[in-house]
Amino acid sequence: MADVSEQFVVRGGVATARHLRAGTRMSINGHGFSVQTAPGLSPADLARGGRYPNRQISVATVNQLIAAGVSVRWPTPGAGACHGTVLVPEHASDDLFDLLAALFTPETNPFPMFEN
Repeated sequence: MADVSEQFVVRGGVATARHLRAGTRMSINGHGFSVQTAPGLSPADLARGGRYPNRQISVATVNQLIAAGVSVRWPTPGAGACHGTVLVPEHASDDLFDLLAALFTPETNPFPMFEN
């Protein structure tokens, strides 16, 4: 298995607890929310592949999320070249979403994809 100690996980926008909960649903990938992630890619690479319209992205690492008690599955079917899914329990508490949101650091999106 690849070293995931510095494998970045990127989500479009600012990953607040409310935003993460709203984006969490059951899909063919499991119960969770969509991200971009892949070994060896920078947050900028992942933002480009995610084609996010947001002016900001939120960045964490796979190991940070695992330490918080969730898992990250990749690749999974979905939007973007490196689509992944952060899997959370179906009845996750508000505290878990608060913790997850605190792990994501907002950054300027270097490649916002605005509609013309």
